[in-house]
Amino acid sequence: MKKLLRRSIRWKHSVHTPDISQTPNFTKYSPIRPINEELAPYVLETMRAFPTGSRHVNQQHYYHNRTVLIEDYLRKKPHPVSLMQLAQYYDDSAQLTKQKIINSGKFVKEELAIRMAHKLHSLQQLPFHVVNNFHFVQAYESYYNIFERFRKYPTIRTIEDNEKFAAFLRRILQDFNSLNLPHLVMGALECTILDLYPQDKMDELLSSLLRARISRRLIVEEHISITSNYSSGKKENTLVLGDIFQECSAKEYILQASKTCEKFIKDMYYESMALPELFIDGEVDLKFYFLPTHLKYLLGEILRNTYEATVKDYIRQGLDKPQPICITIVKNDESFLFRISDRAGGIPINDKNIWSFGKSKERASESLENFHRLPGLQTVSLYDHLYQTNNAISVDKANRPYRHTSLEPMSHTNLTGAKFKFETPLIKLMQRSYRYKLGIGLAMCKVYAEYWNGDLTLHSLPGYGTDTVLKLGNLIHSAKKLQLDKV
Repeated sequence: MKKLLRRSIRWKHSVHTPDISQTPNFTKYSPIRPINEELAPYVLETMRAFPTGSRHVNQQHYYHNRTVLIEDYLRKKPHPVSLMQLAQYYDDSAQLTKQKIINSGKFVKEELAIRMAHKLHSLQQLPFHVVNNFHFVQAYESYYNIFERFRKYPTIRTIEDNEKFAAFLRRILQDFNSLNLPHLVMGALECTILDLYPQDKMDELLSSLLRARISRRLIVEEHISITSNYSSGKKENTLVLGDIFQECSAKEYILQASKTCEKFIKDMYYESMALPELFIDGEVDLKFYFLPTHLKYLLGEILRNTYEATVKDYIRQGLDKPQPICITIVKNDESFLFRISDRAGGIPINDKNIWSFGKSKERASESLENFHRLPGLQTVSLYDHLYQTNNAISVDKANRPYRHTSLEPMSHTNLTGAKFKFETPLIKLMQRSYRYKLGIGLAMCKVYAEYWNGDLTLHSLPGYGTDTVLKLGNLIHSAKKLQLDKV
């Protein structure tokens, strides 16, 4: 009897509580849609230890990273190579033999895995709030994706194996990995805005990553080139540095860049807008070996700034016509120099941010906003596979929680099926509309100029004009020089 009495007392004073894992129903307090329903997918994603759906950064990542990347590949050193070696592959002859092609494929497979491992490790040394930035995460996972694909690729033993390997290389150059360039720059801009990393260190990091990126692409594209030549029946490499380097006419590339700039000005204002005259003097007939894509980008980006400044000064002063632009070409045995002179009133060269990717917070915000507006450039994500399957996904596609940046949503036009050419990321930046002022042109050009044993400098006279001096190294002169992040 006493037991029954105690049991009834406990039941009388007990309080039934709902399952704490249940989401409270706020609809009975407010007719507005509960805010937890809208934010839950985003908040949940930021609280996860690993990105949902990632094929590389997952529950096994720490163990895999330690045993495979750190204890194996980081103990191997990247190999400095010369441009001549890339074109002829450790052979003084110009013959493209079967064994030479196979050896080249073996080298590319192993070297790319080693180089990607070292760059992954350098990203891992960054503060967590930097490498966890949306854009740096995209680059990090892309790097890990490349590392794993090269590491796991079967050994190349025959010429048929190498043909398959060349097709594999083309796919890597054409998929989401081709968008690492804009992701790295946008990540640097966001970190500047949010005060996540010192600006000088960010510039140093980005320059290092870009130089390494150029080197990897050269190694890959050179191998694709000699494989294609051998497959087509060409058994001799008649060009000193291989087919990806061409003999470029300085005058032709300048005129081509000027035509692009004239179109840019007409789009910016109107079709009949007065345009500055262009004069070319010095070594007008200069021809030299260079990478066409890089020369097109460097001249196009620099002239774009010059044309815009000249036309704006013409409008501001109410002149009869824009002041002319003069390009002087100079050469010696070691380098080639392009001095681009304008009379557009000069620029504040004491601005310490002129060579920086980050700029001030205000300018970084403007640049980032314009990056987000670039049509289709940054819209391919490693997480796209989540939205191309028939699997049920609780979050509506229009509200994808994984397709946002640290600061604002990104557009998500699906370009996964698009064919990206080798030059697309770089040239697309140069050919962007005047509406998208990115503020990184000079910083990018300086990295590319320095990569080719050159430099980019500005000499400005306030109230008069500016001389932009682009110096490029003579690649033939340094063709046999062993280098790491410059080849």
